[in-house]
Amino acid sequence: MDSLSMWEATAGKRKKRPTLVDDKHCDVVIIGGGFSGLSTSYHLQKMGHKTIVLEKDTVGYGASGRNGGELLTGYHGTMETFAQKKGFETAKLMWELSLDSIDLVENISKENGISCDLVRQGDIRPAYKVSHLDRFKRDQEYLAEKLNFHGVSIIERSEMKTELNTDFYHGARINERGAHFHPLKFALGLADAVEGLGGMIYENSEAVNIQRDSTSKVIITTPKGRVIANEVVIVTNAYAGNLNKTLEKSVIPVESIMIATEPLTEELMQELIPKNRAVSDSKNLLYYFRRTADNRMAFGGSGRAFGKRAQRMLFDNLREGMVTVFPQLKDAGIEYRWGGKVAFTQDFLPYIGQLEDGTHYAFGYCGKGAAMAVMAGKVLAETISHPDRVNNPLKKENLRPIPFHSQHSKGVGLMKFYMAFQDKYGK
Repeated sequence: MDSLSMWEATAGKRKKRPTLVDDKHCDVVIIGGGFSGLSTSYHLQKMGHKTIVLEKDTVGYGASGRNGGELLTGYHGTMETFAQKKGFETAKLMWELSLDSIDLVENISKENGISCDLVRQGDIRPAYKVSHLDRFKRDQEYLAEKLNFHGVSIIERSEMKTELNTDFYHGARINERGAHFHPLKFALGLADAVEGLGGMIYENSEAVNIQRDSTSKVIITTPKGRVIANEVVIVTNAYAGNLNKTLEKSVIPVESIMIATEPLTEELMQELIPKNRAVSDSKNLLYYFRRTADNRMAFGGSGRAFGKRAQRMLFDNLREGMVTVFPQLKDAGIEYRWGGKVAFTQDFLPYIGQLEDGTHYAFGYCGKGAAMAVMAGKVLAETISHPDRVNNPLKKENLRPIPFHSQHSKGVGLMKFYMAFQDKYGK
C-alpha cells in the first residue's frame, strides 16, 4: 500500500543523499530519518554534538511523509482520565508538552525558512454522535477549570455550517491551537537544517546490527559500512523491523490510508471548510481531512487489506466516506491514493525512554504524531545532553513486550471489526 503519496508528488525536487560507506564516527547515531530522528539530530547539533542519521529508505519515507499533515494537541483519552491514572502534575505536563509541540514545529519552520504550507487556524473535532459532543463538553470544562486552558470551544449541530458544510455531524470541539502543514516539505526542510548544522544523513542505509564494544562504544552495521558512536537512538516507530526485539514487540503497526482529490475551486473549498482548520472526527475508525495549499481535499481513514482487489475496495470505501461527509464532492476526481503505518502502544500513549543497555527510543504516537514526534526528538536530545534537567512526562520505565505480539495482525483486524461495530451501533 506504499503507492505515491500526494505529499511526495508535490514536495518538489528531492536532494539526493549519500549511502553510508566505510566507517564513520560520531557522538550520537540516530536510526530513523523521520520527524523524531531529524528533530533529535537537529537539537543535538545545536547543542554541540556530532550526529549521524541512518535511514533505511529516504528522508520522510514512513509516517512522517505519509500522514494527514495535521498538528493536533492532546492524546488518545481525556486529560481528566490521565490525571486520574498518572496524577495531576504529570497530566498537566503532558498537556503542556502537546501544546508546545505545535509551537516547536512552527518555530523550527520560521527559524530555518522551511516552506511547508503551515496554516495555524486551529483544528476541529466533529462529533459523530450526540454522546461524543457531551464528552467534548466535559473535557472542555476540565481543561478550563483545572488546566487553565481556554482555547477550546464547543459548537452545536445548528452552528456546524460555520465550520463544516455538512450534515454528517452533531456539533464539534474547536481548539484554536491546532494547525496543518505539508509534512514531507517539513521533513525535507528539517533534514536540510540538520545538514546546515553539520549533521550527516545517510539514506538507503539500513541498520542491520547493533553491538557494543569493550569501551561501551555503539557499533551500528549497515550493508556497506559502520557507524561507531557513544550513544544510539532508535526512532523507527511503526517501521521498527527486527533490529531491536524489545522495541519491535512493544509497538503495534496499524495501517492508515488517504486519498486526495484533484485541485478544486477556491470557492468550493471555502464552502466546505470555511476557516481552513484541520479536521479529525470522533469515530473509533475516524475520518481525518483538510484542504491543501493547492485546494485539494485530503481525506484519510483506517486501512487494512490483503491483495490489490481488497486495497481498491478500501480506497473506494474511503471515497464513499468522503462523499457521505461532503456530497458536494461526488463528482471530484481522485488523483492520489496512498497508505502507510502508524504505531500504537499498549496504553495508547507515546513512549520516550531508554533501554537497560542505554539505547534511547521514542515511538507510539498513535496517529497523533505529526507534532509530538518532533517534540520527542527535542526531549531525546535534551535527555542525552542534560539528563538531570529533563522532566519527561512521557518517560516509559521498564519497557515490556506486548503480550501475544506475534498475533498482533489478527488482533488489529478483530479490534477494527469491533470498533466499526461500535461506530455503527454503540452509544
